Amino acid sequence: MSFQDCYSLIKQDIGRFQKKTPSHYPLVILRCLLSSPSFKITFWMRIGKWLLSKNNYFAKLIIFFISIIHKHHQFETGIQIQLKQNVGGGLFFPHFSCIVVSADSHIGENCTIYQGVTIGSIRGKGNPYIGDNVVLCAHCAILGNVRIGNNVMIGAHAVVTKDIPDGAVVVGNPSKIINMNGEYHVNMYI
Repeated sequence: MSFQDCYSLIKQDIGRFQKKTPSHYPLVILRCLLSSPSFKITFWMRIGKWLLSKNNYFAKLIIFFISIIHKHHQFETGIQIQLKQNVGGGLFFPHFSCIVVSADSHIGENCTIYQGVTIGSIRGKGNPYIGDNVVLCAHCAILGNVRIGNNVMIGAHAVVTKDIPDGAVVVGNPSKIINMNGEYHVNMYI
């Protein structure tokens, strides 16, 4: 991963906080680092992933300090997400606490994750693949080797253990598709 790729992902994350495109990203990054717990966790995850892709002594030294900062923000926010996580740009946590993301899962662009969400494997058998423009409402669980399509909304307390097609709205335990208006619902959150 190049620094330009990392910076582009950070700018996409900031885009979820700003209604208009900022003209001075460094100032906006600083303001968000001081005021937004959601941005703090994603920012340090992005920097950590960039440093992990480097293979030099200086990067390995810096990653030690970045991992301490990231771990502090994990405890502060209750969001367990790894530095090596495969996440597209525009990740957003409107509320935080008790969020667990499996290290080997994939999350696409513009994903909104509410409090209490679990994204993980079942006894080590596969990890979820979450597409672009997905909203995971409070306390839902995405478990196992499942594929969540693009423009999907997963309702509160839903437990997803089967693949979900593009544009679905899913609720319940066990989860079921209630309609295919996911793009309409997701656009309210993005």
